[in-house]
Amino acid sequence: EIVDLANACQAKMDAATALIDGLSGERVRWTNQLASFKSETERLVGDALILIAFLSYSGPFNQEYRLFLQKHWNDFIQGRRIPFSVDLNIPDILSDVAT
Repeated sequence: EIVDLANACQAKMDAATALIDGLSGERVRWTNQLASFKSETERLVGDALILIAFLSYSGPFNQEYRLFLQKHWNDFIQGRRIPFSVDLNIPDILSDVAT
């Protein structure tokens, strides 16, 4: 009976070790994701400003003028040292496959 308990305990230890080893590989991914989230959070205000300006002011204009406005807003925000995503793709953010 003691041998059976020892074997069961060893099996649990082996399973726990395998789980810990599997999760240790996730640590790298989680660390990278954390850095990415911090960077995205820093740019959130600037990105939101550009998206709000686009939604508020660019509706009646053609694509060429919308791009001009976006460049102007980017320059304005950059001049005030507000972090934002330089490669912000407004149509991708404001739409999805269904729309």
